[in-house]
Amino acid sequence: MNRLLLVVLLAVPAVAAPRDFPLTWSSHTSEAGEDSLEAWITPRIARTDDFVQLDTRLAWTKGVARTLESQLSLDLDFQRTDLTQGVDPKVSSLWRWTTWRANSPFAVAGIGRVSLGLDQFEVEGRLVADLTIQRALIALNVSGSRALFWNDRTGVDTRLEESLGVKFALSSTAAFGVEVRVKSSWEKRAYKGTAVYTGPVLTWTNPAFWISFGAYAQVAAEKAPEDKALAEPQELRDNERFVLRFSFGLVTPK
Repeated sequence: MNRLLLVVLLAVPAVAAPRDFPLTWSSHTSEAGEDSLEAWITPRIARTDDFVQLDTRLAWTKGVARTLESQLSLDLDFQRTDLTQGVDPKVSSLWRWTTWRANSPFAVAGIGRVSLGLDQFEVEGRLVADLTIQRALIALNVSGSRALFWNDRTGVDTRLEESLGVKFALSSTAAFGVEVRVKSSWEKRAYKGTAVYTGPVLTWTNPAFWISFGAYAQVAAEKAPEDKALAEPQELRDNERFVLRFSFGLVTPK
């Protein structure tokens, strides 16, 4: 099933508003009246030796106004170990508002998201700030999310996340950079740990479509009190050793 989904996603033209980084959001929204499709594939590798999770998204984005866009997406998260496997489907609605203007080097944006699954409801708020200095872009995100579960589902229900992306335009279409991400987790108000990821990112864009790729390794961690006696240096209760993100898309004409 994982292979079938991968083939489908690779066959569908994709993209949302311009994506400057695979994980970190920027303030660059779609133009008013512009429609676009986006797909992403996110392998999460080695929470345990046999653990693999594949997060996928297929989204449609609409430029509502010059500084406002909406996005509707279908998220399918596949998880597999030697003993278990399953899929977690969700439908998400996301809105992004920005102060961005073409002649302003600094901008602030806000993002709100709600997601509904078979046994969970999640809300997320994100604050975005970015700064353009000639050919360099610096973006900072701070976000928090809260999930409500039912049907006997349990797990991490609260997350805080901070991310920093820095990229440099190598040409009019290609850019190279780095991202740093910090994610903290709680379950029923009990602290479950913090993980720090970093890695290189590549982007390629033109007026009609874009592609981005990032590869991240967990480089530091703060464990939950019950895990501090473990010899493993990573925080693996709600995180993995490695995360990849491949996203791509196609902007349709107005």
